[in-house]
Amino acid sequence: MIAQRVSDFFGTDDDYVRARPDRPWRTDWVIALVLSVISMSVVMYLRDVNADAHEFLPIGWSLVAITTAGLLITFRRAFPIAVLLLASGVHYIVFGITLPAVVSVASMQILYFLGIYTAMAYARRRHTLMLSIIAVLFAMVVWLVVADSYARSVQPDDFKPTLWFYIGTAVMNLGFFGGAIWLGRQAWLQAKVNHELAESQRIVREQGERLAAQAVVAERLRIARDLHDSVAHHISLIGVQTGAARRAMATKPDVAAQAMQEVEAMSRDAVAELRGMLGSLRDVAEDGSGSRTIDALASLAEETSGNGLVVGYQLVGDPTLAAAMTPMQASHLLRIAQEALANVRRHSTASEARMVVRLGESIELEITDNGRAVPHTTGTGLGHVGIRERVAALGGTAEIGPRSTRGYRVRVTLPRKAGE
Repeated sequence: MIAQRVSDFFGTDDDYVRARPDRPWRTDWVIALVLSVISMSVVMYLRDVNADAHEFLPIGWSLVAITTAGLLITFRRAFPIAVLLLASGVHYIVFGITLPAVVSVASMQILYFLGIYTAMAYARRRHTLMLSIIAVLFAMVVWLVVADSYARSVQPDDFKPTLWFYIGTAVMNLGFFGGAIWLGRQAWLQAKVNHELAESQRIVREQGERLAAQAVVAERLRIARDLHDSVAHHISLIGVQTGAARRAMATKPDVAAQAMQEVEAMSRDAVAELRGMLGSLRDVAEDGSGSRTIDALASLAEETSGNGLVVGYQLVGDPTLAAAMTPMQASHLLRIAQEALANVRRHSTASEARMVVRLGESIELEITDNGRAVPHTTGTGLGHVGIRERVAALGGTAEIGPRSTRGYRVRVTLPRKAGE
């Protein structure tokens, strides 16, 4: 029960993965620099007002401690768990033992606080985060116990800390670590709520667009039925008038001439209606053309980029060959690309993805990324099944799986003509 509650607190079983901001160090280095300058200024001030401070506040080692803490915090959102372990764990304990006066400076405490807070707010591997937080807290407890034992051993016999000393120490540490963990978790939960709201809005928007597209298709079907009825009506009348003119041509040329005039008028009306209706339907064939699909793939790469993921696009070969793609090939190629990029964002830690389209004797689409699989986000596998079925229906081949170095690859190859 307790283990499950702890797991739920850290969100280890949650599928949500918070996207990293683009180039977060651009703002984090400013925060780290300001806090580091403040920390060094406080150290120099203490050295000036207290001559004994020169012994426990050496300039060289104080500068090393402050600078390394600032450098680590600069990368707190890019590598949250690593910074948690190195800054709020190793750095805090090592320099807390060797330079406790430096670690105790308020601005340095803020740097350590940010390490814990950011890990809770941005870590993508929540199970690893939970273990790291537990390890840091355990190390802190051990350090406090050892430090207290050492202080009691070197202090005079009449130095006896009271119960309030230990209560105060416990309360301060609980407030420091507990506050950082709780505030970081609240930030993560708020980001999750915002993501779910944006996802809901996206679904509503896509459903609206789908309904609008369905309405357009329904209207075009109605136009097609009207076209069929109109052409059939005019053709049947033309047949009747032509037959009457043929029979009256020898005996009643005036009647035959009038019938032919009616045929001419009805033919013109039929052609005019046919042109008008076909004009409204002309873009149906263009929507599924290969050239438009190639443009759509480039747009898809641009639209998918963002929220910590950069998608590159490259077209290899003669772009004019795209015009020879069948509507089915064009449609399936776009759907495969959408599914592959959605999987990269949903199930991977990738920061970069690459989409390459090769046009030559065959049609090839390859999508690769540089990420690793995110634990506890395993999908149903239906996306891969759908990709393989689409490729098989066109007589092509599909290669789906992890790369030999790092990342994942989806590569499909389609023949120029289905069945080749």
